[in-house]
Amino acid sequence: MNKLVRLVCLTLLVGWLLTGTAAADGLTADAEAFFHSALPSHTIALSDQCGFAAAAVMTDGTSQTLCLARQQNGVWEMEVSNPAALRQEMQVASLLLDTDETLFWSYNPYGTVWDTYHAVRVNDQWRVASLMTSETHDGGEISEYHLAYETGLLYYSTYSCDENENILSKDSYVPVPASWLEAWMHLNAYDDSRLPKPNNHYTHSWLSDEAAALAAEELFPGHRFLGGCAERKHLEFFLQKPNGERVIALSRLDQNGNWKNVLSTPLPEGSAYGFENFSSSLVIGDLLVSVGPVDANTCGVTFIYNISDELSGAYMFSLGKNRITGESPNPYTYCYGDHPWADLTVMDWNSLPHSLEEALDGMDSSRWAVVNNPNSADRLHLRLSPDRGAKSLGKYYNGTPVRILETKGEWVRVDIFGVAGWMMKKYLALGDAGYQVEAVFPSRIPVNPTTHHYVYAGPERDQPAFCASCEDIGESLLVLGITDDEWYHVWFPNGDRTGYVEQKNWYEGNG
Repeated sequence: MNKLVRLVCLTLLVGWLLTGTAAADGLTADAEAFFHSALPSHTIALSDQCGFAAAAVMTDGTSQTLCLARQQNGVWEMEVSNPAALRQEMQVASLLLDTDETLFWSYNPYGTVWDTYHAVRVNDQWRVASLMTSETHDGGEISEYHLAYETGLLYYSTYSCDENENILSKDSYVPVPASWLEAWMHLNAYDDSRLPKPNNHYTHSWLSDEAAALAAEELFPGHRFLGGCAERKHLEFFLQKPNGERVIALSRLDQNGNWKNVLSTPLPEGSAYGFENFSSSLVIGDLLVSVGPVDANTCGVTFIYNISDELSGAYMFSLGKNRITGESPNPYTYCYGDHPWADLTVMDWNSLPHSLEEALDGMDSSRWAVVNNPNSADRLHLRLSPDRGAKSLGKYYNGTPVRILETKGEWVRVDIFGVAGWMMKKYLALGDAGYQVEAVFPSRIPVNPTTHHYVYAGPERDQPAFCASCEDIGESLLVLGITDDEWYHVWFPNGDRTGYVEQKNWYEGNG
């Protein structure tokens, strides 16, 4: 079953569970007698029965034990008897056998918060499949945090739902390698204290340090784990190589489900990981440095913050593969060009810039320009050939970056994120003149945030596509231009992904 469908079903079942818990009267007399004989010093605190299965939470007054039994040929046999499966510091609040191979149990640590576990019986063995935390807020809105284990991977997703449990938005994080969990997830051997439960509070990572270290060991054997985190789209590890050099390592899954691992060049002596609120940043001298994917194939520096006392934190700026975005002195202005901090595998960490001006000085913008209409409400045509009567491939907003391929008189052949054509030179700001052009391309959000829309390689549905939804992009898309009045040519700055979307599926939002 699709993971999203399964989790939605889980949400509905949990709603049922929380409205009616099962007590000791959920058992037939013979099942109740079996549990009492199996643990004679315990009483039944909660129980339920379905088909050939019976479940009970047994207590001796100081501890709880989770028990599961199955009836075969009229005889009850114990399949699970495990106190470590339960939180001993907290009473189980609910127990439900939805089928004779599906079990839910819940805790209610706070009045508005429920933690619900889901176990399934596969190949005659009970296994823990997932954990869901549900929190109800003032006004009835619900936040949900889902943790699921499947075939060596740990999955984490968050949901926002309205008071009727309709999903408003979803975020899915990159799964974490967790083959080390395989033996623990059998319910007879399960130890709840070892499960890396999500941290739902403000932090750099939902993943525990122990789980991050074990994931790093799977992905980068032979390296010593010094720190790390699980970001939305990549895993990040601060490691020490066998020769003593310290590096930053990133892992993410490609579209075929294969891990793509990146090891940086050696970090400068004294580099550390984590600083106050910037707990997933590298500390290199007086710089806080964040790294991440800058396109589908490359990882580089994505953010620099100078914390030196004399600057009082006045300099911070973001980086993409071919851009730098300053917060001072030009707030949120995109500056385009080629810079040496876009590839962790070859970069010189000692060359990191300490200010926006220094970063721009290190960028080569000679092969770049941006659309610069005198009237910012106008859009500039991208033509198939250098002729005003040639077919238009799209109309582009001011601030759209173009890579210069060749110049021919008053025309320039350009590349806009893989789409080549001709633009009139007089409507382009060339090189660092583009730094002063205000970008006016609008943002758009999905009309239906729970629907998966597709971003196509061209303005036709039969073109190759990748899926785009709130969980995939994590941001609004930016409209570079309009094609055929039915399609947007769009850009996702985070990761530099581009393509075409149907206009009807996206709108400007409510302000």
